[in-house]
Amino acid sequence: MRRYDALTVFLLLVGGVIVPVAGWVAGAVMLLVSRRWTLRDKVVGLLVWPGGLAVAVGLVAFSPTRTCVYVDDSAGHHGQCTGTAIPGWVGIPLLVLAIAGPLVTAVHLLRRARRAAAVGDQAE
Repeated sequence: MRRYDALTVFLLLVGGVIVPVAGWVAGAVMLLVSRRWTLRDKVVGLLVWPGGLAVAVGLVAFSPTRTCVYVDDSAGHHGQCTGTAIPGWVGIPLLVLAIAGPLVTAVHLLRRARRAAAVGDQAE
């Protein structure tokens, strides 16, 4: 496998974290112009989880929070909440998908690149 292939997959996976947006876009362009992958591989690489792990980092770093203040007064116990929160039953599976999608895609692309390299070496 060539260094170009490994760098392409690396940028698709974590390029958006290192250099937001531009890193992933660079990996996407490298994937598109490469002859190593088939059209199907390119579609998988670009559409399974655009942005790579940057989406997961964004979910964790910028997840909305909810703050509640509870007051006991003569009328009874009541609370006031501000902000929004993603319920755990939605947020946790979403985070798992945001991590698993790019990792599975990266493994797929690396396997396909190795297979293509092996076939190319046998042809020579």
